Amino acid sequence: MLNNSGARGGWTLMSRMDKSVSRREFFQTAVAAAGAAVLSGLPGQAEAHDLTPTDPAYRFEKYEGIVNRSVRIRQLYEWPNINNPIIYANISNGLNGFQFSYDVPPDEIQVVVQAFFSANAAMYDDHIWEKYRLGDAFNVKDPATSASATRNIWHKSKISAQDVSPPPKDRSHPYYGDTSIEGLQRRGVLFLT
Repeated sequence: MLNNSGARGGWTLMSRMDKSVSRREFFQTAVAAAGAAVLSGLPGQAEAHDLTPTDPAYRFEKYEGIVNRSVRIRQLYEWPNINNPIIYANISNGLNGFQFSYDVPPDEIQVVVQAFFSANAAMYDDHIWEKYRLGDAFNVKDPATSASATRNIWHKSKISAQDVSPPPKDRSHPYYGDTSIEGLQRRGVLFLT
């Protein structure tokens, strides 16, 4: 059983020799121990560039120009779970529905995807996926190899940028069904992390 040891400010595992341990208590203890083991393997301090709107690397005017432009339709997708990739089809469906069913011009549709928690990993390039073994960390399989992904399987479009020019004018356009991050970005979708 876990016990908060107040004076020492930490958690300790108490001996249960005097009583039998229920299955629930065993699993709770095992999960807590596994969590502590994972957390102990994480680096103690991480460094990141603290961007502020006044920092030139932030490109605040470009961001504001994208999200604050005058449009008829705004869609915001919150995406916390990398193992729920249906979001790409949902975004494409939203774009196509407004454009082709309701005749909203593509430049009057703004879609923003806010990735967080494990979905942040979908915003990283292949180098990061390979170096940090994100396929193993997030249980993502590469459909080409059936092994843990060592590349970002959602980013790269199968359509070369030289082959077509966005946005699609009709449903026969190759970008119409392109649900990759790169393909959706070509259609103006803004992915944030």
